[in-house]
Amino acid sequence: METNRALRFIRYKALHPDGKSKKELQKEIVEAIEHMRNERDGTGYIFIYTFDGVNIADPILKQNSGKNLLNFKDPNGKKVIKELIEVSKKKDGGFVKYFWNKPIVNKLSPKISYAKAYKPWKWMVGSGVYLDNVQKVLKKRQEEYRKKVFKYVVQVLIFALFIFLGSMMMYRYVTYLITKDINYIQKKFKTVLQNYDKIERKNIIFKEFQEISKYANQMIAQMKEKTQAINNLNKTLEKKVKTKTKMLEVAKNRAEELLKMQDKFIKNAIHEINTPLSIILVNIELYNLKYKKNHYLTKIEAGVKIIHNIYNDLSYLIKRDRLVYEKNRINFSNFLKERVEFFYDVAMGNSLEIVSDIEDGCSVDFNETELQRICDNNISNAIKYSFEKSKILVKLYKQGDKIIFCVENEGENIEDFDRLFERYYREDTARGGFGLGLNIVGEICKKNMVEIQIKSKNNKNSFLYIFSTFPKETA
Repeated sequence: METNRALRFIRYKALHPDGKSKKELQKEIVEAIEHMRNERDGTGYIFIYTFDGVNIADPILKQNSGKNLLNFKDPNGKKVIKELIEVSKKKDGGFVKYFWNKPIVNKLSPKISYAKAYKPWKWMVGSGVYLDNVQKVLKKRQEEYRKKVFKYVVQVLIFALFIFLGSMMMYRYVTYLITKDINYIQKKFKTVLQNYDKIERKNIIFKEFQEISKYANQMIAQMKEKTQAINNLNKTLEKKVKTKTKMLEVAKNRAEELLKMQDKFIKNAIHEINTPLSIILVNIELYNLKYKKNHYLTKIEAGVKIIHNIYNDLSYLIKRDRLVYEKNRINFSNFLKERVEFFYDVAMGNSLEIVSDIEDGCSVDFNETELQRICDNNISNAIKYSFEKSKILVKLYKQGDKIIFCVENEGENIEDFDRLFERYYREDTARGGFGLGLNIVGEICKKNMVEIQIKSKNNKNSFLYIFSTFPKETA
């Protein structure tokens, strides 16, 4: 600030007098300070008063030099000089707002000044700016920042679109190649018992499938050899049948091993799908943290979250037989609030509204992954099968020693209650999906002794899950 710059100058001159008297130093300082101002509009000048209110330096109103203006008042009755002197005596100085004659235009304008004392000489040193100038600068800067923000938003949107399109193209291309290899291998397996044709590795793209075809060809060759041997069996048929049965058992084990390898590859392929999904979600979240939410990105985010939920279902199906899902004490209330927040943008993207009524303090002994599958699949299904512009109600409350989790929506009445939890069953095939979600929910509830109640009447559907506060362990 100009005031501090002037004070440093005064302090320096006072500490290095070069043999000059105090009066000579003060005169020299005043002359120098009178030139420390904006020559174009006369603003930004330094003024000096004694603690008694006597004007020492004022480059604009030089006629006030030597006058005592301690009791001078602006149009609002504020004693400007007196207040400036009082705040200047504080440790870090201070600010005072008042009206003062603006140079050049020669009219009263709102002004704010900063004053700080040089106590050895009992001087108040100050400088100020006219607020109408500040408003012009702020308006100019605001317009500049608005243009920059708009430019950055457009760039980010274009970049996000390219990422999304690139990810979708890559996903579709890889899926096409995987499907092509699987269909080729399946076709060969169907004809192997008729003509024992080998699987041509050159027709397979992925190395993992080539490895499967290698073992499959070995199996085909062995089956062909053993079949020919079976046709040559005679009087020792019983003995040879036992021998060949054992060899076929080996072949069967080999086939199962091949199928397991195939399953392993498919599992790895499913796992790789998570990478582009995670990248898209992270970039959208970073964008939303830095900028306002964008309608198109909200649509993209909703679609990605739906795919991410399907991925979580597939991942659970793959891992459920290999992992032990340990139970922990979970704050169901906080957990459900997080899941509702996760699907909030998905609902908005489908012209729906999620209304939650979650009682605090609800806790259960449950595995977090399995609890998430129950919550996510029910909320996701409610979004998928709801009428447009309707509300989805998510409730959680205590009832005696039970905790009730309920999801209600407005949609077509459920036709077949008995098949709802069958794998691959879908009430409306036009809605998409794999028919896995409720099957997973049903298995988890059965394993953990969670009671399920379903109601569907007058286009209102309700899925209610009853948890025991301290459930018994299942065998």
